[in-house]
Amino acid sequence: MEGYEAFCAYNGNEAIQMLKKTDPDIILLDIMLPDIDGYNLLEKIHKYDSARPVIFVTAQDKLVNRILGFELGADDYITKPFNTKELVLKIKALWRRMHQTRSINDDKRTIHKGRIEIHPLLRKVFVDGEERILTYKEFDTIYLLARNYSHVYSRDQLLNEIWGFDYTGNTRAVDILIKRLRKKIEPCDGYIQTLYGVGYKFEVNDDDKEFS
Repeated sequence: MEGYEAFCAYNGNEAIQMLKKTDPDIILLDIMLPDIDGYNLLEKIHKYDSARPVIFVTAQDKLVNRILGFELGADDYITKPFNTKELVLKIKALWRRMHQTRSINDDKRTIHKGRIEIHPLLRKVFVDGEERILTYKEFDTIYLLARNYSHVYSRDQLLNEIWGFDYTGNTRAVDILIKRLRKKIEPCDGYIQTLYGVGYKFEVNDDDKEFS
């Protein structure tokens, strides 16, 4: 009724095959599957395409499950039972964010800061010439911070900018994403700096400024 075309897979192996065959824009992923749990399946999905947006749909509503989902790179999380309208709103918010980012990126040139290069059109990040594979939200985050060099973003602002203004999560998701992003851009992890009690900013270390 909302105009989406949906494909259903009933286990993890079938889901991987369907991903390759149908190339979906967004994946709704349950955690409790008959052959593999959703966390492991999410890792397999990201090995195939690290930028593919994924929303967990699950009966596991404990905070630890939400945190683990975000640590592994899920874009959102909705628990059963849920109102169908809530799920549709989350899909629309993610879809809108995807297209807003694409339209913004179309007009942007490569960003070269220190030892990092960010290519908006390709949605790729390189450290010392080596590509680092980022998820959709990881790329959006580093791109936002780098193109607004030295600007400090609070966790709430990052939630609004990266997850969308109607995101219903909490700021812990931001901290988890930043931690994961820093690990992926080592040894330039120090470029993403924490201002305790305030938020995060992107700034090149003094030793690396000669590379800019």
